Amino acid sequence: MEIYCSQLGMMIGLSYCMSMNDGLPCRNSIDCWRERLDIVAFLKAKYSGEELNKVFSGLPKTKLDRIMEMIYPKNVKGEK
Repeated sequence: MEIYCSQLGMMIGLSYCMSMNDGLPCRNSIDCWRERLDIVAFLKAKYSGEELNKVFSGLPKTKLDRIMEMIYPKNVKGEK
């Protein structure tokens, strides 16, 4: 099963949406998948409450934040 991802601009599968955030789901997964399956029940069955809080609590990153993280990754070898 695939849907169009507005962040990536292409078709992607559920498996990508559920692991793209360091092994956790995308914070947009509920909005994207709710028309196709009971996504809330799926998430509760697959992830712990702590994992879901990590994903869905707090403010989302801005586009600029995401771009800066791609340009300047945190774990670059040689950094002090």
